[in-house]
Amino acid sequence: MWRFYVAVAAVWVALSPPLFTGGACTAEFDALHAELMDSGLLRRTAKDAVEHFRGLGVPVSEITPERCREQKPRFLSRCTSETLVYARVPVKHLVCRTYRDADIKVAMVYDDRGRGVRLNMDMAPFKSLPIPGTGIVIDWGR
Repeated sequence: MWRFYVAVAAVWVALSPPLFTGGACTAEFDALHAELMDSGLLRRTAKDAVEHFRGLGVPVSEITPERCREQKPRFLSRCTSETLVYARVPVKHLVCRTYRDADIKVAMVYDDRGRGVRLNMDMAPFKSLPIPGTGIVIDWGR
């Protein structure tokens, strides 16, 4: 019987760290968004954005319309006349990286004149468990 309790305790210990992040995962996502908006990368060119991410040591790709027509990346549904700067910024917080997502995907879109059009960011969503009848919600990896 003691083995059963040890197994339950091991599972509990393995699953409990995301319960105690205190919003660190969402805060890291929001901080990156604020940093990118404050840096003014959308007001500059796609080349500037690529250099910014390379300077941070982040893997980045510049997908021009010509390059897209030659070999369309899997994550795009179709090619457009816009240039896409795509970066995968690693998540720094260990618990967030382990239990939620390893990186934050950043897509910056620039029109044919080199002006920034939009910024899209994506990270796996955190999971939550509402406890019925209490109004309490437990967030996992927030």
